[in-house]
Amino acid sequence: MAELADAIVALDKDSALAAVQKALAAEADPLALVDQARKGLEEVGEKFDCGQFFLMELMRAAQIFQSVAEVLNPRIVEAYGDVKTDGVVVLGTVAGDIHDLGKNIVRILLECRGVKVIDLGVDVPVAKFLEAIREHGPQVVGMSALLTASVSEMNQNVEAIDAAGLRAGVKIAVGGGIVGEIDRSNLRADLATADANAGVRQIEQWIGEAG
Repeated sequence: MAELADAIVALDKDSALAAVQKALAAEADPLALVDQARKGLEEVGEKFDCGQFFLMELMRAAQIFQSVAEVLNPRIVEAYGDVKTDGVVVLGTVAGDIHDLGKNIVRILLECRGVKVIDLGVDVPVAKFLEAIREHGPQVVGMSALLTASVSEMNQNVEAIDAAGLRAGVKIAVGGGIVGEIDRSNLRADLATADANAGVRQIEQWIGEAG
């Protein structure tokens, strides 16, 4: 299955899809393949962060990841359809930040598990988060950021959700590169993690408890 991650890092869509078909023919777990695709995309993100890749490469890798997910989603439903997670999650990159690689990984991982995801995009103002909570009634709100300056934005968003009377019954998860670089006690959220898989597992647990 490492072939899939390698193909994504090489930005080779045909090889990535061929690796998926080969693995599925060998009866590989489709969720394990999603995880391999995630690892490849995260390596692309690391290359972007250190200047080896640029925005065009990052977007290309994200498109390949999406194409892989589209192939795997039906197989995941087929294999795990009877244990799909019901629930709604609102995701967005906070105001002042336009990085969305980690957010997109989390979105696809959740969608593969049957969760309805309301993706607000990037540079999302707090008013848009509040509007989405009122409209969709999510069990979880996820906020992503890469920039250090975004920490205060995340905390202000949590305070605004509290002040609007929308905190009851809603868990808040924050993630992104910045989370791995600061004291997580400074973040006023129920979960702070830079690990997409750990975040998705906790979100699934919260949805299960809410149901």
